[in-house]
Amino acid sequence: MTEKIFEEILLERYISFLTDYENEDPSIEYVFEFDIQAAKLRKKPKDYALKRKSIKASDQKLVNMLGTVMTKGELRAQRNILFIDMTPNQQAFVRRVLRDSLTKKELEMMGKGGLTVRVVPFKEGKVGAYRRKRKDAEVPEIYLDEFLTEDTVTHEFVHHARTVDGSRTGYAKTAYKTVNGIFDVKFNIKNELDIRNFEEATTVAETTARTKDPAKNPSGYFDYVGGISRRAAYDSDRKRLTRNTQSICIDETKGIKGKAAINSVNKEFAKTHIAAMIMYERTALQSYKILNQNQ
Repeated sequence: MTEKIFEEILLERYISFLTDYENEDPSIEYVFEFDIQAAKLRKKPKDYALKRKSIKASDQKLVNMLGTVMTKGELRAQRNILFIDMTPNQQAFVRRVLRDSLTKKELEMMGKGGLTVRVVPFKEGKVGAYRRKRKDAEVPEIYLDEFLTEDTVTHEFVHHARTVDGSRTGYAKTAYKTVNGIFDVKFNIKNELDIRNFEEATTVAETTARTKDPAKNPSGYFDYVGGISRRAAYDSDRKRLTRNTQSICIDETKGIKGKAAINSVNKEFAKTHIAAMIMYERTALQSYKILNQNQ
């Protein structure tokens, strides 16, 4: 197959993909960057000997020139998530992390009612934020620093999942109280310190379980755990949380998602190092108990 024919086939699939989705989510086209050279670097020469027919028939797999291969179903699950102020590379990175750390069912649920994600400049020491639905903000928003990491992206989306997934219970459910889906200012301000203590610890725990690959630089929240280094605390919690419900270790180098991740948090959180995190006066686990008493 000549180089020219190979490029024509890739372009044909790329245009076909955008046409299929332009009525569903116009923003999706910005996920992809048509780069022939990048495609060649990802494939061995022998893989170029593909027939035009075989490529056209493979309509369930989409060639992403940024190195991400996603199915139509995976992209459709993210169609209600609006990406703003992001470069094509940044958006592709976030979409890839979402695909790897959350199930399609979870992403569809999280997009209902709207969700906006944008990259904004942060002051040193902060890399992400989640703004819940309020009376003055009907659509929740996620803010990410330009230096994106799998851990940061997953962390902020876990905050959202904990908030909007009404089926969650126990540690896996947000401590922030809502009334008819709206942020309960009175209760949340009164219990702010305990809520933040517990909310961040459990979100870190679930993020630790979900990320596809172990974090190269674990969350700074592990610094609030005494008597152990950030790296050691993270590695220990990662191993514990990526076990299945029978506590048989599958492969702590790979994350889990869906109900497996939720069940793991509910079962294992109290035994993790991050549960002993002290941002304020007491551990995250103690904050959880106090919050339950104040309900």
